[in-house]
Amino acid sequence: MTRVIKKLGLIFAALLLLVGSLPLLNIQQAKAADSSDQTQASNTIKIGTTQSVASLPFYVAQDKKYFQTHSVNVELQQFKSASKLDDAIKDGTVNAAVTDLVNFTQIAKKNKSWRVAGTLTGYNGLIANKKYKNVKSLKHKTIAVDKKDGSKYYLKQVLAKNDLKLSDVKIKNVAEQGTRVKDLKKKKVAAAVVADPFISNAKHNGAKVLNKQKASNKNGDVIAFSNDVTTKQVSGVNNIFNSYDDARKELNKQGLTFTDMLLLQLGATRNGAVKMNNLDIHFAKSHRVKKSDYNKATKYAKSQKLIKTRNSLRMVEVKLDKVHK
Repeated sequence: MTRVIKKLGLIFAALLLLVGSLPLLNIQQAKAADSSDQTQASNTIKIGTTQSVASLPFYVAQDKKYFQTHSVNVELQQFKSASKLDDAIKDGTVNAAVTDLVNFTQIAKKNKSWRVAGTLTGYNGLIANKKYKNVKSLKHKTIAVDKKDGSKYYLKQVLAKNDLKLSDVKIKNVAEQGTRVKDLKKKKVAAAVVADPFISNAKHNGAKVLNKQKASNKNGDVIAFSNDVTTKQVSGVNNIFNSYDDARKELNKQGLTFTDMLLLQLGATRNGAVKMNNLDIHFAKSHRVKKSDYNKATKYAKSQKLIKTRNSLRMVEVKLDKVHK
């Protein structure tokens, strides 16, 4: 009888010990999970994207889980204007960005650790109300652009090809592309510079495309990263370009039809997205930025007082294995 009581006592003590250890085990598991979450968060590359075709491959990569395939943690955050993207870079909300060379000159000025990594496929277009038959007919008329990005730079080039200068037209600064299209529809402006999907949105509204860059050209669209990311997460950054390559190949193979929902995310109207289904856009490999292209962008940025001094490309670029020369 005594032995039975002793055995029961031992069993009871063991149960108490087991029950008492459960909270500690749960705490340890919770701490391990928190540690894992913190590690994943610290390794996440947060890409600030613009509302343009240049950003589309990254959304395809997210949708098709190419980032996961290449074992890189990526978070996409969309911004409607260059200023909002720049603010997110300044406060550390993002550590990578889809932008253009003109805006990058300002990013590099304010954030010394940022580096441009490679080119992207994108383009701008000059859209106008139907009464304007050509670029020359816009003389002395009001044209909406974002002075902080490449839209005004592109306008300058288009005007020059038509024997006009920026001083020959009235420039209205409208940060968001969607607002530019609305202003055009309401005839608050005669014309506007926007990228797709907003070119297609405007066409559906009845606007006329007076000029559009060829997507096959390098038009200044780029991706840039903070130096902290390019030095500490070299593999991750290269795998972003691996994911980008998978996405662009899918786009080149399938066309834009399967991207309707993604285009809506990028600012397309339903009718605008449908119009884009007929576009034949070849998404090229990412290449290193040409020195001549960068120098032209910095020269323009300085002439517009967006920057005071011009850095050389060597000072603000990062060379990655997965970015072609």
